[in-house]
Amino acid sequence: MATTNTYRFSAPSRADTPRLAREWVALILQAAGLAHLVDRARLCTSEVVTNAHVHTASERISVEVALATGDPVTVTVYDQSPAAAPTLASTSGTPAGDLATHGRGLDLLAAYADDWDVSTRPHRKAVRFRLA
Repeated sequence: MATTNTYRFSAPSRADTPRLAREWVALILQAAGLAHLVDRARLCTSEVVTNAHVHTASERISVEVALATGDPVTVTVYDQSPAAAPTLASTSGTPAGDLATHGRGLDLLAAYADDWDVSTRPHRKAVRFRLA
């Protein structure tokens, strides 16, 4: 049975939190010998953490990275706003225009992650993505 190593990061919901989170995830993947996943992980982490910062009233955002030999890397972003469920712009009926500066985050996540999902509990939401 493979051992899973889990790393956790928590920060206040601020404009610089997406940058801090994506670089933290990149450092973990580089240290684990998974440099080939760093670019996709940076993009996906940045998009999900930015969504939590911009579209929720959450005071804190937490990121968890789970690494297990032979399994996909799993990154989970938690916020304290379960009612603010994210939706894909491409399926919401209001697609982002060519020059839009927002509305593409989850479409990028769907394009670059191998798998992703959203789950909610009474006081938190988790957006999880996997990279193989």
